Amino acid sequence: MDKAIKIIAKKGLSKELIDIDSLKLDDPKVFKLLQDCDTTGVFQLESEGMRGYLKKLKADCFEDIVAMLALYRPGPLDAGMVDDYIQVKHGAKVRYPHQMLEEILKPTNGVFLYQEQVMKSAQIMAGYSLGSADILRRAMGKKKAEEMAEQREVFVKGAAKKNIDKDKANEIFDLIDKFSGYGFNKSHSVAYAYISYQTAWLKAHYPAPFMAAVLSGVMDDTDRIAFTVGESKKKGIKIIAPVINQSEYEFTITDNTTIIYGLGAIKGVGEALVNEIVRERDESGAYLDIFDFCYRIEKKFLNRRAIEALIYAGAFDAFGIKRATLIATYPNAVRQAEQRQSDLTKGQSSLFADIDSHIEYEKKYIKGVFLSFKNIMMYEKKVMGYYLDRHPTDWYKEHLKSIVCSLPSDIVFRNNREVRVLSLISDIDYRNTRKGQMASLTIEDGQRKINAAVFSQKLAQVSEYLVIDEVVVISGKVNKDFREQWQVVVDKIEPVDKVQMKYSKFLKIKLSEKNKNDYLELCNLLQEFKGKCPVIIEYESKTSSGRMPLSKEFDVSLDRGLLDSIEEKLGHGMYKINY
Repeated sequence: MDKAIKIIAKKGLSKELIDIDSLKLDDPKVFKLLQDCDTTGVFQLESEGMRGYLKKLKADCFEDIVAMLALYRPGPLDAGMVDDYIQVKHGAKVRYPHQMLEEILKPTNGVFLYQEQVMKSAQIMAGYSLGSADILRRAMGKKKAEEMAEQREVFVKGAAKKNIDKDKANEIFDLIDKFSGYGFNKSHSVAYAYISYQTAWLKAHYPAPFMAAVLSGVMDDTDRIAFTVGESKKKGIKIIAPVINQSEYEFTITDNTTIIYGLGAIKGVGEALVNEIVRERDESGAYLDIFDFCYRIEKKFLNRRAIEALIYAGAFDAFGIKRATLIATYPNAVRQAEQRQSDLTKGQSSLFADIDSHIEYEKKYIKGVFLSFKNIMMYEKKVMGYYLDRHPTDWYKEHLKSIVCSLPSDIVFRNNREVRVLSLISDIDYRNTRKGQMASLTIEDGQRKINAAVFSQKLAQVSEYLVIDEVVVISGKVNKDFREQWQVVVDKIEPVDKVQMKYSKFLKIKLSEKNKNDYLELCNLLQEFKGKCPVIIEYESKTSSGRMPLSKEFDVSLDRGLLDSIEEKLGHGMYKINY
């Protein structure tokens, strides 16, 4: 909360520093957020189980939050008290154990929920004094059978004096005895609920600052970051990937709907380096390029791992230089920077140093080893821990209709519904069952993760395609597993390039005057990937254009290696699979 309030003030989103302890407890935006179950980051209310009850509850007052925090614990859950509370809230008839308890139990819909209620009940029904009622409370807390038996006798005798028969008194004490297993002090629940309300209020009114603060608090937990980023995107918050001229160590914002990724959340990038990056940027302005960056950051802060992590995370993408080129170039940039810093220390700066700080050192970029889209994603995940902006399945999205596939995020869950999905396998767990070994998969498309089960009779058929971080086409049926969660029961798994091959009519490759000399080398490349897909060369110059189908000896297999090699040789967008 403190981080969020400071971010809000720093960006001028509030006229003055928010006083989080003076909020009104009837804000409609807060209860709308709770009713929508938009509770990621909201104190005590973000678990899946809690969200399920919030959806049923439709909280519309602070007392509902207090009650839910007391109810959402093993004892009340096992006793069915949560459902009782919710049903009465939405119109079911409330049943009080005794008319005398109506005033005490009315705020909690007829349910014993707080220790204070038990103490008050003992006073009203059995004539307990405040001191005696507190002894009862302590006996419940100790859960000792002997003490509770003594209290039962006191309670029944006291109730008789109020004209309550023995059976009814024992029945009510049984409720109290049962309550002793989960008794909760209301003041504790109110204190927790107040923090829940405050965090919900910040999220409802200042979504980006609040979620930036939440993300900054979990920077060492990649899975938590990935989940929180995903939840933020679902609610319309834009997440800007790391930017060397904007990002700080923690997550920050540009406005109330946009978060800038924190450099500290990149693996291998330490806090000391980021603080130096930000300090130098604030003092001397934006970095111009990789050479300017390496020169301006002191040698003691720079290391190979950190620079590569920043490059692979996309922090330098705004310079307009490919990541492969930056990876090949940065060692020279570091050496030049070290030499220049050494020269300046020795007083050997050039005559023109004040005019152009880089005039005596050449900014020469080196072409690096080609990085395919798959490799870019692989390295990005290595340093980020997950896929942030793009996802490996994105490469195939324009082909989905042609290869008769959908994505996990498109699945409509209905029992025994047949599906055919293009997915990334992000996790595999093998386990033994009575019928043999099976595999539980996590498949995803960057928007949704779902479970998939490969049972023993199918496992041998598909095992060679079960590779983490590979994109495949999965066919099967949707049903619920033993936890009542939706899953895909796998019937078939196919490599995506084989599916493309099945539906493709031909591969079209573009040539122009610029790369016409690559023709012979291209033909040799095609013959390395022999297959059944015809190839058409489409040539275009300033004066002419034409199409040339190649003979069958140049038919190819639509292997990822071939397509990457064509892109490396000819450039992006120079081939197209026609279906």
